[in-house]
Amino acid sequence: MKLDSGVAFMKLYRVNKLAKRNGIVIKKKHILAHSDHEAVKRAEDSEDCPICDVLRDGKTVGQVL
Repeated sequence: MKLDSGVAFMKLYRVNKLAKRNGIVIKKKHILAHSDHEAVKRAEDSEDCPICDVLRDGKTVGQVL
């Protein structure tokens, strides 16, 4: 989605760091990204995220395992 000026909107994502796959959330952080793919890529690249869920609007859009 873009504004008339050509500036792209960024979406807000939550990255939940998990203790183990499908485990409890031990840390939460928010990131901004242009797309679901970009948000998951940023989570993968984070040292803080060996196992994480990436959510947009409360729905899981990706996982880092």
